[in-house]
Amino acid sequence: MFNNSRFTLALIGIIMILESISFVVFAKEITEIMFPFSTDNPEALELGISLRYAMASGLFFLGMLLFLCRGVPRSAAQRLLFCCGSGFSIVLLSLTYLTFFRDVNISKIIYIIHIILVLLSFYVSSRKFQE
Repeated sequence: MFNNSRFTLALIGIIMILESISFVVFAKEITEIMFPFSTDNPEALELGISLRYAMASGLFFLGMLLFLCRGVPRSAAQRLLFCCGSGFSIVLLSLTYLTFFRDVNISKIIYIIHIILVLLSFYVSSRKFQE
């Protein structure tokens, strides 16, 4: 299962699509958790919600793109997964920066999901022999 780069592309695409849907459905709650001061400031809350929607559209686009790339040749799928691993690593770095230097509350679940995506992407992209 995890030796198949095309399956992994589809799986990561679905995870990103689900993440984007949750950003839309729980935009207010996520904003209030990340920025507790926004609860008492309706303008800040609306701005945060708008940013969640913008992030959701980008995540949905990338998830759909990865899902639809599941039919590419193995070598291209492996390169895409390496790129995903690099991109998710950058996301983890920015989440860490936001947590420690900007005092933004980031859910541990988000960290766990992205760590798994980094490891999965790099692991599958490095497998020489695939199904």
